[in-house]
Amino acid sequence: MPWFDIYRAYDDDTLITLANAGLLRRASKDVEAGKLAWAEQREDGGTVSVDGQQVTLDTRGPQHAKCDCPAPGICKHVLGAVLWLRAHPAPLADSGTGDTEVGTSDTKIEAEPPRPVPGALEEIQALDAATLFKAAGIAAVRRAAATPVERFVWHDQGSVLVLELPELGASCRWIAGAGFAGMVSEVPSAERRAVHLIALAALRRERGCPLEWPDAVAPAPTNDDAAPGERELQFIGQIDAMLRELIGGGLAHVSDVTSARLFALNMSARGEGFPRLAALLRNLGGMADLLVRRDHRVDERDVLALLARIHALCAALRTTHGELAVALRGRLRRDFDETQTLDLLPLGGHWWQTRGGARGLTLGFWDTNDRRLLQATLARPDGSDMSFTRHGAWNTQALWSGAGPAQHICEGALRLDQPRLADDGRLALGGATRAQTLPAWRSDDPRLATLGIDDWTELAAQLREAVGLAGTAVDTTLLRPHVIRTPRLDEARQVFDWPLQDAQERWLVLSVPCGPEHRARVDNLDRLIARGAVVRAVQVRIERRASETLLIPVSVLVDDAAKETVTAVSLDFANEPKRTTTLAGRILRLFEQRQETPPPLAPPALAARLLGPVAEVIETQAETGRLALTALQSEALRDALARLASVGLHTPAEALQTHLQHSSADSLLRLAWLCRLLTDIEGLPLPE
Repeated sequence: MPWFDIYRAYDDDTLITLANAGLLRRASKDVEAGKLAWAEQREDGGTVSVDGQQVTLDTRGPQHAKCDCPAPGICKHVLGAVLWLRAHPAPLADSGTGDTEVGTSDTKIEAEPPRPVPGALEEIQALDAATLFKAAGIAAVRRAAATPVERFVWHDQGSVLVLELPELGASCRWIAGAGFAGMVSEVPSAERRAVHLIALAALRRERGCPLEWPDAVAPAPTNDDAAPGERELQFIGQIDAMLRELIGGGLAHVSDVTSARLFALNMSARGEGFPRLAALLRNLGGMADLLVRRDHRVDERDVLALLARIHALCAALRTTHGELAVALRGRLRRDFDETQTLDLLPLGGHWWQTRGGARGLTLGFWDTNDRRLLQATLARPDGSDMSFTRHGAWNTQALWSGAGPAQHICEGALRLDQPRLADDGRLALGGATRAQTLPAWRSDDPRLATLGIDDWTELAAQLREAVGLAGTAVDTTLLRPHVIRTPRLDEARQVFDWPLQDAQERWLVLSVPCGPEHRARVDNLDRLIARGAVVRAVQVRIERRASETLLIPVSVLVDDAAKETVTAVSLDFANEPKRTTTLAGRILRLFEQRQETPPPLAPPALAARLLGPVAEVIETQAETGRLALTALQSEALRDALARLASVGLHTPAEALQTHLQHSSADSLLRLAWLCRLLTDIEGLPLPE
C-alpha cells in the first residue's frame, strides 16, 4: 500500500479524537481556501506546505507527523494535510502543467487513481501475535495479559474499526494500513499501548482467534479467598495516597491530570484482581474530569461520597479473607451460561448516562420460566462514538441476530436460542445468540399474575441487603401494583410522585425528578395515567443520591384494549397522545385529586438530621483542602457529637471524636463514609 493511502482511512471522528473539533474546522477552512500544496514527494513520505508551514508525513500516520509551527501535539496544519490527502489520495502536481515531478525531490511518482483500502477487521484477524507483542512492548503485554475484560463492543466502519471497553471507560480505533502504532484513542500515553492491546485481544477472542500470551507474561492465578499479599497491599497504599492527595489539595482545585492518574490506577486495579475497586476508580476519574470542566452534572459532594466509599473498600480489603474477600474484590470475569432457549417478555427500555460520561440503553425482560428480571445493555464508555445516539440506539441498532432494534423487540414477546446469560441476570449481546419474535401476550394470560414483586416489604429487604460495601447492587426491579393513583408534582422537592399500592394495601411512592433529561418520562407517564391505561407492571430504576434513594419508573406494562394484548410503554421513547380534555375538565380533575387522601409519607430521617451539621463541615474541608478545623467548625462538631452519643450512635460518635482530636484526610473520609452509610439506610423508600 502506498504511504499516502493510509491517510484516506482517517475519518473526521478519528481526527477529532486525535485533536479536537475546533482545530478540525479551522483545518478544513484552510483546505477550502486552497492553502495546501506539495513541497516534496518521496516513496516513503512527503512534505506538504500548509498555510506557510511545512508538514512532514510518513507511513506511521498523523500521530507521527512533524510540523515546523510552534504548536504542541497535532496542530491544524497536520489536520489540514490529512484532509487534503484524503481528498487527493495520490500525489498531485501543484502546478497547472500536469507534470508529475513536483518539489525538490528527484523521485518521480506517477499520479494514480484511489486504491481500495483493506478492511480493518481483516487486518486485525491476520495479525501475527509475536509481531504485535514486539510492537507493544513487554510492559504493555504483561499489563494486557493481567487485565481481561468481559464487556466489549466493536463497530466495523470499513477502513476504521472502533473498539469499546466499557469496563475501562476507554475507546480506541484501528486504522486500516496504519498498524498497531497508528491506533488512536484518548487514553493517557502511559497506558495507551496496554489498552490498545487489551482491545485487540478482546476482539480476537470474540472472533474465535484469540491471542496466545507468552508463557513469561501469563498472569499467575490469584487466591481470592486469602488476605492480600505484599504487592496488593502496596497497591492499596498507592490508592490511599492518591485519596489523601485529593483531599489535601481540595476537590475544588482538582487538576486536569487527575483523571489520567485515576485511569492508570483503574488499569492497575484490574491487573491486581480488584475489579470492584477498578470500577469505582473509573467512575472517580470521570467525575474528576467533570469537576475540572465545571460541569453542572457533578459537584464536590458527589466526589467526596465516592472517595469515602473507595477509602472504606481499601480498608476492608486489607483485613478480609474468605467469602467476604471474594465479594469485596468483585468478579474479574462474568461467567455466561449458554442455555438452550429463553422465553422472554420485553418490559421496555430506558436511556441512561453516568457522570463519568458513559451512556447507553438498557432493556428489561421477564424470564417466564425462572420468574426473574433479566437485562441487556447497549452502551458506550464515552462520547467518542458520534453515531451512538439516544433514538438511534432505540430505533436502528439490532441487539441480536433476527431480533431487530429495541423498539421492534418491545412490540411482542421474544425467544432467544443459545443466549449468553450471566448469573447476575445480564444478557450478553451479539455472539451466536439467535432471536425470534413471538406474538404479544394476551391480556388474560395467567402468567401476568406472576410478574415481579407485589409485596413492597420484599423490595425493602432487597434494598437493605444492597447497602454497604459487600452488598449486591440492585439497580432495577419490577413491581406489580394492585392500585395506582394519579401522579402529582411535589413542587418543594421538584419531583413527580406516583403512589402505588401492593397486595397488602401498603403504599410506595415512585418519583421522577423534574429535570430536562426526564421531561419525556414525566409527560408520557402523566398522559398514560390520564387516558386510564390498565397498568399490569412497572419497571423501576433505583438511583441512590446524597440523602435518599429514588425509585424512578422507566417503563410500564399496560393493556392494549384494541388488540386485547399487553404492551410495554417505554417512558423515555413513547409518544403518548396529548390530553384532549377541556380546561374545565382539567380543573375538575384537580379538585378531585385534592379530595383524595394522600398516602402517608415517611417521617424525616433521624440520621440525616443528626449528621447534617457533620456533613456540612467535612464537605467544606474536602472542597477547600483546609483540614485544620476552625473554632466555629469545632463547636458545630462538638454539638453533633453530644447528640450522636445521646441516641446511641457510638460508631459515628467515635469517628467524630477522632476527627476532632486530629483532623486528617483519613479521619475525614472515614467519617464521610459512616455519614453516607447511615443516611443510605434511613433514606430507603420503605412502604407505609
